[in-house]
Amino acid sequence: MRVAVISDMHGNLLALDAVLAELDATGPYDAVVIGGDLAFGGPRPAECIDRIRERGFPAVRGNTDEFIVELATGGRIPARVAHESQRHTASEPMLQRYRWTVERLAAEQIEYLVSLPLAWVIPSPAGRALTVAHATPWNAHDTVREGAPEELARRMLDQAGGQALAYGHIHVQYQRRVDGRLLAAVGSVGLPFDGDRRAAYAVFTLGEDGWAVEFRRVAYDVERALEETLASGMPGAEFQAAILRAARPPGA
Repeated sequence: MRVAVISDMHGNLLALDAVLAELDATGPYDAVVIGGDLAFGGPRPAECIDRIRERGFPAVRGNTDEFIVELATGGRIPARVAHESQRHTASEPMLQRYRWTVERLAAEQIEYLVSLPLAWVIPSPAGRALTVAHATPWNAHDTVREGAPEELARRMLDQAGGQALAYGHIHVQYQRRVDGRLLAAVGSVGLPFDGDRRAAYAVFTLGEDGWAVEFRRVAYDVERALEETLASGMPGAEFQAAILRAARPPGA
């Protein structure tokens, strides 16, 4: 069984299309799962949502997806989502960028984000399921980095169940084993934070010894993506472009 997990497009359609083209060329896959944060941050939020919907790939919701829903619904999170989410706080410049994103989404695209679950499970015999979440199995916000304590990594795997957990959110790629189970961060398609501007994703393969992960990178026209960002009219476009250009988080 082969499962591709792609996450954190952040409105960067050029990067998403490059990854989808590579998946088409290297498939077929038993499943392609989307790890959340589809729209916010880049110049083409609606197009990224539509591209995923056109493909029919299962997806989970990210923290930025939740905030888009909060803003679009006047701060009233649907009851199904509210018990799992955290209330967001954001600076005024960040709020302006979120509002700009919301203004570019149709009602059906918002409803799509509302519909996304917190996690998606790829079943496998003998309890060897692969779970995909955006940040953790319990919410879409908590940040679990590569050097997190083993107790936290174990909690993630325990709550996910199965034998492997794939997640995004931190925009870097790494893997670790805990009690024979696999925990892997798949990286970001549209906004990497590891100094490598290429789009990132991961492929999980189930073999006799359980799940293994292969990290992949895809080159795309980053300069064109920068031009689209700067020409978009998005508040804070220069700030966003600087992150994309450096492939580093703000302030790094």
